Amino acid sequence: MEKQPLLNKEPPATSPTKADSDPKTPDKTRYGTLLLVNIVTCLWTVAQHLHSPVVTQYLYVRVKEEVYPNGTEPEKHNVTCFQNSSTEGFKLQEKAQQVTNAMQMQFSLSKSGCEFVVNLLLGSFSDYVGRRILFMVPTIGYFCKNMILTSIIFWNLDLKFYYVGEILEGMTGGSSLFKIACYACVSDNTPAKGVRTLGMIAVDVTIAVTDAAISSVTGVFIQNTGFFYPSLASALMTVVVMVTIMCILSDNVKRKGASCVNFLAGLKHVVSPFVSEGSKRRKALFWLGITSYSIFTLSGSTGDIGSLWQLNYPLCWSSEMIGYYSMASTMFNQVLSIPLARLLQSCASDPVIAVWSCVVTIASNVLQAFSYTNWMMYGVAIVGSLSVSVGGVIRSVLSQMTPPDRQGSLMASLSVIGIVSVVLGEPLFSFIYRSTVLVMRGASFLVSAGGHLLSAVIIIVFAVLSSGKNKQEVTSSSTPQIPEEEGVPARRHIQGSE
Repeated sequence: MEKQPLLNKEPPATSPTKADSDPKTPDKTRYGTLLLVNIVTCLWTVAQHLHSPVVTQYLYVRVKEEVYPNGTEPEKHNVTCFQNSSTEGFKLQEKAQQVTNAMQMQFSLSKSGCEFVVNLLLGSFSDYVGRRILFMVPTIGYFCKNMILTSIIFWNLDLKFYYVGEILEGMTGGSSLFKIACYACVSDNTPAKGVRTLGMIAVDVTIAVTDAAISSVTGVFIQNTGFFYPSLASALMTVVVMVTIMCILSDNVKRKGASCVNFLAGLKHVVSPFVSEGSKRRKALFWLGITSYSIFTLSGSTGDIGSLWQLNYPLCWSSEMIGYYSMASTMFNQVLSIPLARLLQSCASDPVIAVWSCVVTIASNVLQAFSYTNWMMYGVAIVGSLSVSVGGVIRSVLSQMTPPDRQGSLMASLSVIGIVSVVLGEPLFSFIYRSTVLVMRGASFLVSAGGHLLSAVIIIVFAVLSSGKNKQEVTSSSTPQIPEEEGVPARRHIQGSE
């Protein structure tokens, strides 16, 4: 009889079942599948980050055309932006920033409501419908959004048509649903300890490195060809993503459709780890982990404030310069991320690594808030390179506390929390930026630093409660048992604290 791989030791099952060979409970890492997941993630990120700079900069150009009277645009004066605060052009420039920022917030909110519902719905069934559909649905929605933006640029349509694209992306789950699939696949194909944390970080690194590489290309692309061709390239790349998912990414998740017959049952799987399963200590640890993740995500939901800040006084960077900086700073951070995480794992637990990264992020935010020269911005990049993905570490810690048949539901709950954090965070930071842009434009970064500090404090409490001899109880399910012929017998897991 094959022994069921566990997070730690458990009594052997009384009889062999299909669950004993469930591909979601591996005793070793499936590196081939992880590689394919990261390839798909890379292609998706190329499509996404060809699109994002185009939206930000195209909106800014269109808004300036409406805000500036004829002949007063900065380009007419052969300068990148106005720097003399007493001129009319400078005041109009600040107004254009505020209007653009407000439009971006409205677009984001129009998407987030639909995205929340779809992620909750599909995410709650992600352990039953398989992973491939979670990759395909948001890719189709993103293709539609790209084609709408491309049409707006080509025919110079009203910017309000872009709301349709944002809503379509939200109705198909958006990037949040795509990331659920990525993180759930990592959980499906790694043991609970050690490698899973690195696998979660690896997905974040793939996204960040690809973003950095494509940002520099997009900056040059926009500078030399305008906005139409980069937008069209993004739409075509989503087609490549769809073909790749169908051709090379297998769906090896066992389907258990008979055990989840309605939305309420799926929703119960999402929320039960936090409200009804395990001991009081375990539920307290879950809530601490979820709270720290929420605050961390909220604090990082600054939207495109950084790009708007770089475009104008005191830096006055061009699109090309923004692209080069984004590439260099992100590459520098992410190239070090996995080796640094592996080094820290040799001498510290995952929660301690998360606290370290929060402290580094705080220092980077504070430095950026007071940066006014190119060299100070390079310092921001250097300081930031000493952190690893806090979100990835927290996801891994919570995943280790969750049984194999609930990994998709856990990622869905974290995704929904991320959406809510963005919905709250982007308007908050947008309001702070608009209110302080003329007084202290770095105030948003100081608020972000304060949020990361609070997240670090909560993670410290988590680390203290889960340290030493304390054990984290993990139950397979508190819902009605799945019939044995479906391959999920009742069982309990006990996991040692990380």
